[in-house]
This record gives sequence, structure tokens and C-alpha cells, in this order.
Amino acid sequence: MKHLQTFLTITALGVIANAAEAATTLRLACPSAATNPTCMAAEEFAAKANELSGGSLDVQVFPAGQLGRGAEAIQQMQAGIIDLVVEDITNYGNFVTDYNVISWGFTFRDEAHFKAFLTSDVEARMADQLREQFNLRFLSVEWAKLPRVVVSTKPVFTPDDLKGLKFRVPGIPSYIKTWEALGANPTSVPWGEAFQALKTGVTDAMESPLDSIVAQKFHLAAPYVTLTNHVFPSITLAINETRFQGLTAEEQAALTGAAELAAEYSEVLAAEVAETAAKQITDDGGFVIMVNSEPFQAKLADQTAVQEQEGLWAAGLMDEIRAME
Repeated sequence: MKHLQTFLTITALGVIANAAEAATTLRLACPSAATNPTCMAAEEFAAKANELSGGSLDVQVFPAGQLGRGAEAIQQMQAGIIDLVVEDITNYGNFVTDYNVISWGFTFRDEAHFKAFLTSDVEARMADQLREQFNLRFLSVEWAKLPRVVVSTKPVFTPDDLKGLKFRVPGIPSYIKTWEALGANPTSVPWGEAFQALKTGVTDAMESPLDSIVAQKFHLAAPYVTLTNHVFPSITLAINETRFQGLTAEEQAALTGAAELAAEYSEVLAAEVAETAAKQITDDGGFVIMVNSEPFQAKLADQTAVQEQEGLWAAGLMDEIRAME
């Protein structure tokens, strides 16, 4: 009996070892700190993917831009170096130009309008183009993130207050052109150096989702946070299409299901941060400024038409979006 128990124990250990060896490992790049809601949602996705696949999938999350950020990380995913990337949807304007319309200031009336776009045939058309031309598949485009706002070393109440400010923006054409049109001087500073740039005066201001400002403590370097809500962002989860097609049907379904569950979790996290962000800023000695968005919209109106004519996004796309209910 003792020999039988030993045999069964060894056999069981062998089964566990073989199962572990058989697990498919996927590397996921997250641009934010591990405690940021984006990477917390990524960890939830990893856990659910493992659970739904019965342990077949092992998603390893690399936070804080360890594997790259923005277009750099997406390019590595396209090349098959990284399997999965969570990133702001606006970064895909570097690949499919129509995504530039999302990061153009004040494109969407409110959050409901933006969510209608995310579930529309218009966005599906863009996603098809991304998959067919760049070998990248969205598993989700609806991970929640708070609206983008301005954080600055001087108070911003109107577009006139932006004039001449050294303004850090991502390297996305529509961001750059938006802030040029509003009178700022866009400048390129890596995300990891953004805090120090504000602190030392290399930049005077930047724009970012409100939750990222609190998570990265940008308000400690630049105490004025203006709630422009000029862009309603979402976080996407994408995978290299060749890698996706190499998975079993069960693993593909597990990834899709896990992405949906993580999207729901991201909504909970975003709601929690929305309740506490403004208080955190003021508790830390900063200032939260409410503004009327109409003067900003008015200053951008002429440039919106110009940018469409110049091909920043497809002709007629803005009209399609504005017609959405």
C-alpha cells in the first residue's frame, strides 16, 4: 500500500508538472504603475483568462512600461515580440488614421456619446482595418478610464490661459494639432519623465486622464487641474492576430470572456477613483478648476474642418460620429 501511495503521489506530481509545462504563456504590456486601475484591470484579465481556460493560459502582466508604452509597445506586439498590450485607444491613430478623431479635442458631447461610438459599426470598421492591415486584434475597446484633463503649473480657465505654455502631449498627430490650435506649444516628453519635466519647468502643463494624474502624482509638481474633459478615453486590450489564431478555440473564447469581465471590473475601479480623485488633489494642496468647454470648442471649430480636409481622419467621419445618438 505504501508503494502504491508513493506511486500515486509521483504520478499526481507528474500530471501537475505536465499541465504546467503545457500552459500557454502570453506576455502583456501595461504602461501604468501596478497600482493604477489600468494595470489592476490587466491583472484581473490575467486571472480570469487562467480560470476560464482551466489553467491552459498563463498571462504574465508587465506593468510600468517594462515592455514599452504607446506606439512602441504596439509595434512590438505587431512584430510578435509582445503578445498582448493594454493601451489608450488613441494610440492606434498611429496605425489607423481614423482613430485620430477620438483624440481630437471635444469630438464627443459626453461619455454616453463616446460609448455609443465604441459599440458602433463605425468603430468596428476601424477595428477591421487594424486587424487586416496591421495583424492586431482588439479583444476589448471598453476598459474604463476617466476623461482627459489639464494639469499645469499655472491656472487654466480659458483657452487664452494656454497661450505659449510648454505643453507635454503624446506623439499622436491629433493631440499635437489640438493643442497647437488652442495656443499651446506642444512638446514631446516621455511619459516616465513627465513628472520631472513639470517639476523642473521643462514643461508648464500636460494633459492626462484624471486617474493617471492622481496615480502618477503629477498634481504635486503642477498643482492646477482643469477639468476640460476634452477627450473621453478608453483602454483597449489587443493581441497579435497570428498569436490569437495559434490558440485553441477554447483559449480564444477564454481570452474574449476574460476581456469582458475585466472591462466590468475597470468600470468599478474608475467609479472608485472618480469619487476620490478630486479630494486627493485638494488634500495634497492642489486646485481643481471647473470650466465651460464652449470657448475651447469654439476655438477648435475652424481647425476641425481643416484637419479633416488634410486627412487626419477620413472625410465625413466627424459627421458620422456627431450624428450618433
